[in-house]
Amino acid sequence: MSRDDQPSDLLANLGPTGQRPLSPLFRKVPEGRAAMTLLESYWRELGGDRRPPRRRDLDASRIESALPHAFLLERIAPGIARFRIGGQELCNLAGLELAGLPISSLFAGPGRQRLRVWLDRCFDDPALVDLPVSGWRGVLQPPLTGRLLLLPLADREGRVTRAVGGLFLDRPSRLSRVRLDILEDETLRIEKVGPPAPPIPAVPAAAGPARSARPYLRLVVSND
Repeated sequence: MSRDDQPSDLLANLGPTGQRPLSPLFRKVPEGRAAMTLLESYWRELGGDRRPPRRRDLDASRIESALPHAFLLERIAPGIARFRIGGQELCNLAGLELAGLPISSLFAGPGRQRLRVWLDRCFDDPALVDLPVSGWRGVLQPPLTGRLLLLPLADREGRVTRAVGGLFLDRPSRLSRVRLDILEDETLRIEKVGPPAPPIPAVPAAAGPARSARPYLRLVVSND
């Protein structure tokens, strides 16, 4: 498994759900929009608004307060990407561990079809994609609202097959297994970026002394 396929270095020591095991019942989770601003600003700091940063360049310590909302995606087919790892807030919303599941598992039927289109825009253009989302919470309850942010990343070979992002809700949800929809309204944002940097060529091993293609005999003379 290559380093680009290992989620542990992105969310190092954050536990299987992407959150440090420090007083989970009382840990204050930052507001969604503040966490979203932090993640996007860091991605831009890495040059993401010019070309997708390399997956291995991410430093989780720089976005620590956003990690409960964040995820790392791997593209596995057109319109389909799976979670390499997901933060605690996402796992709570889904009601299960997200690693290995498609991101579409967070969405209801119509939202899944819209998501496929925007995933392809993120990876193929490539582009920053910021989508308004909503979720039904039941009778007499206001809908759950927030933003889905997708930020393209380049893998070890220079291909855009990874994305870092997050689901940033306007208010915490106490419900699990909420399924979301995508609202393609005027607040939808897409910013196309340049192509990824070419892959760094491997350094060839130092060449040893040339050897003859034919075996040879060595004459040993003994005067005994």
